[in-house]
Formats: sequence, C-alpha cells, structure tokens
Amino acid sequence: MEDPTEDYDLLLQKLQACAEHASTPQTTNLERISLATKELLERRRALRLDPNASHIEQLVANACCRRALQEDLQKHRRKKILEAAEGRRSLKKCRRDLRDHNIPLTALLNEEGIVTSSRREMEAITERFYTNLFRSSVPVMNPNIPAGDEPPRILPAEVRVAIQSMKPSTAPGPDRISADLLRAGGHHLHVILAEHMSSYLRKERIPNQWRTSRTVLIHKKGDREDLRNYRPICLLSVLYKLFTKIILTRISRTLDEAQPQEQAGFRQGFSCMDNIQTVSRVIEVCREYRLPLVLTFVDYEKAFDSVETNAILSALVDQGVDASYVRTLADCYRQCSTTVQLFQRPITIPIAKGVRQGDTISPKLFTAALQWAMKSLNWDERGIRVDGRFLSNLRFADDIVLFSRSTEEAQAMLNELNEVGKKIGLRMNRTKTKFMKNAFCDGERIELEGTQIAETMSYVYLGRSLNMENDLKEELGRRRRAAWAAFGPLREATDQLTDHELRAHLFDSTVLPALCYAAETWSDTAATLKSLRTVHRALERCLLRYNRRTQLQAGLFVPAVPI
Repeated sequence: MEDPTEDYDLLLQKLQACAEHASTPQTTNLERISLATKELLERRRALRLDPNASHIEQLVANACCRRALQEDLQKHRRKKILEAAEGRRSLKKCRRDLRDHNIPLTALLNEEGIVTSSRREMEAITERFYTNLFRSSVPVMNPNIPAGDEPPRILPAEVRVAIQSMKPSTAPGPDRISADLLRAGGHHLHVILAEHMSSYLRKERIPNQWRTSRTVLIHKKGDREDLRNYRPICLLSVLYKLFTKIILTRISRTLDEAQPQEQAGFRQGFSCMDNIQTVSRVIEVCREYRLPLVLTFVDYEKAFDSVETNAILSALVDQGVDASYVRTLADCYRQCSTTVQLFQRPITIPIAKGVRQGDTISPKLFTAALQWAMKSLNWDERGIRVDGRFLSNLRFADDIVLFSRSTEEAQAMLNELNEVGKKIGLRMNRTKTKFMKNAFCDGERIELEGTQIAETMSYVYLGRSLNMENDLKEELGRRRRAAWAAFGPLREATDQLTDHELRAHLFDSTVLPALCYAAETWSDTAATLKSLRTVHRALERCLLRYNRRTQLQAGLFVPAVPI
C-alpha cells in the first residue's frame, strides 16, 4: 500500500485482533479481604439499617471493621511481596502494583512564581510551559542531505533481535500494542513486521500514528510545584520504537566513531566510572604536585528537550550517516505532538524541537548534535596537560566538566561553550552550573555572560561527591544513607524469608550496589575500609534481626554470621 498511514491502520487492526484472541481472562485473583472481615462488614451494614441499634454498637462495629480491613490488606501485601521475592521478581514493581493511588498534583507555580491550586489554571500553566519548551527558538539552517542509495531491506532477524532487546512489561503507546505481544509472536510475525518497516524505510516516510505520543511527568527532585523539576517521558508506539531501534543498530557504529574520547555517555565500552576515575585522579595528581586546577561543572536546562531538530540532522549528515536514514529520521520528527493529562482533559502540545525521551535512539542523536556543536571549539591548547596532550573536558551525554588552570581560562572556556551550545538550542542553568578550584589556583570568580557562577567546595558528579581534598568523608556518608534507604523497603520481604540464600541474593543485588557505588574510584585506606565494614555489619545485623547484644548472646562473631 502506498500510504504508510493506511498501511499501518490495517497492520494495527490485525495486531489488535490477535491480541484480543490471545488474551485470556484472569481467574486467579487473590482475595484481599477474608471471609471473617466480610461477615463483619455485613454485620455493620445490618446495624446501620437497624433503628434499635445504639450508637456505641455502631462505633464498635466501625472499629472492628477498620482493624480487620487493615490486617487483611497488610497480610495481602506481605504475601504478594513474599511471592515476588521467592520468584526473584522486581520488588519495586510489586510495590508499585500494590499501590492503590498516585500522588496527584495539587498546586503549581505560574510564571510569576505564585502558587495556584485551580485545576483549570494548572492545566493552562502546563500547556504554556510545554508549548514554550517544545517551540523552536533558534534558527538552524536545514541540512543539505545528499542523495543516497536505497537502504537494505529490514530482515526478520533484525526484527527478532530488536524485539528481544526490549524490556518486558513496558508501557504501551497510544495504539495500545505492547512489547509482550510482539515478544509472544513468532517468525511469521517477524516477517510481516519486516515487510511493513522495509516499506516505510524505502519510502522514507512513517505512519502519522507514530507522530503522536502520550507524555507522563516524572518528578526528579526538588519542589513538586515547579514544572522544571519534572522529566517528560513520552509513551511512544512500541512499533515505532522497534523501527528506530533497528535504525539505531545500523547507524550506531558510525555515530560512535564520530565521538571523541571525552564522550562516555551511551557508548559501548564506556561508563560513568571512567569519568569519575579520571576526575578523581586529576584532583589527586594536582594536589600532590601543587598544580593549579579549576573544575567547572556545566548543567543545561532541559537539554534533551531543547536541542534543535535541524542541528541533529546536520550532525548526522556531517558524521557520515547514510542519507536515507537521515531523511527517515527527519520525517520521524516532522509534525509531532504529544498529550499531557493532569486530570480529565488531555492537553495537546505541538513538538518542534528536542529528542523524544523514551526512544532508544534519542541519546545517540543528542550526543551527535552536541559533538557537532563542540567540534568548532579550538581547545587544543586549553585545559591540563596529560601525557603530552591537553585534557579540556569530559562528557557523559549532557553532563560536562571543564578542566582549566586558572579562573580566567575557565571563564573563557565556559562562555565559548555557552555560545556554541546556544546555536543548537541549549541553555546553561545559571544556578546549577558551578565551579571548584584548589588552593594553588589564583582568581576568585567566574562569570557567564555577566552573571557570577557559584563556587562550591564539593560537587556530586555522576552520583559521586567530589572535592579538591579528595576527602571521602562526605561520599561515605552519602553511601551509608543510600544503603539504608535501599534496605528499608527490602525488609518487608527479608523479615518473612527463611531461605538464607534468597535473603543474601536480595541483599547483594539491592543494598550492596547502593553502598559500594563508585567504590573502585576511592582511595583504599584503612579508615575507608573500617567505615564500610561498620555499615556493612550493621546492615547484616538488621537483615538477620540481630542487635549487638543478641549477637553476642548467640555467640555469633563477624566471620560466623550467615547472611
């Protein structure tokens, strides 16, 4: 069929029919309320209808019903969590499924900073905020996409591998087709999807159904009444994400080869630890040899939602991506819209810039645009010298740290980076962009377009606290709090488990990663090891429901304590 929209309509009808025939009613629902509680509820109902019942009898019946309901719900919750733990399923997902309500937005800050609780006004604030956010604000020239050969057909094997790489139980898009449905299909479904997607790729056009999405606002941290503290996640069509995942697999190597060594975000063989270790080592060497060092930590406002589409396409052309894929991706970002629903009324927001958060190809597109902008910076003689070359910056997606030998150099680099960032739509956050300098560095202040940037004594970079003394006291305190925060929700399951091996598995997979995050970048000192051992023993005692006195009474010493 010539029109991709009509073709996708027919495909969608067939998939929805398959889903309807394949679905079975769930008949094993676990009753949350016991028979005894139901009898109490019936008795209370009878008392309310009895004109001779006294007020005291009704109060006693109400209290008995409340207590019985609370006990039944707690028992049901404990049973479901225990089943999830014994089945080694996600406890976080289990608790989310057991939650019977979501925290609603009760108030929002308007443009003047005034709190409003009117639902109609809150919807208007949301519509204005995201309309302005997704409106194109920087003119970027349309890229000159050269002519290219017709791309190879999409193979059923590519579809199969892309489906297998999708996370299970992900939220479906507006078309209600889930990843679990595609995963349940076999080779015949893979062949059908490959034929349809090959047609879209050959025509370099996508169905109009893929241009719409549903946006969910996820609170990050900070004031819940400020929309800037929410991350908009697009619930896209699963078939669209399958299509872009196949394209990503084909162009990923080309994009990675165009990235410099400084970029560690979303690249195979790179991780956060690379950047954390590098920054930590630079701080230590400069401190040891009494060298001046200034670290400037750059934070962008809504970076993934602000980058201009034409900048992304220009970057893809510049980095050698095949022209047919560039034109297809250009069509993917043409005339898009999303709906945000705070209450009953869906709010439609047109999208003219930014990458679609929730799409697997989006991080690669963003880093490509960032590299396209930063390659014009002449920083060959800027930064600090490491093994004969200058290290000027490190990046993990939009998290950038600049290295310099003085505050004057740091200010020049920061303003140059700001200028090239503005050309692709990126805006620096003046309040969250900070700098840190050691005792051997001259200069007192750094300004960004006349605005003074705050100096800090420590900064949390990629999840690890850094300071110019390389003092781990603050970071160990953060790891201790993170470990106890991870252990708290776990106790609902561990207090019921008798299997020591399963209990140890939950502890090792949940608590230890929180306690030991970035531990490979720490200095191995006796004080650090003692602090870790102290926290680890305290967590193990709570896991086994011991305290120091009962541990000594049981004759269990540290090497003998079973987890």
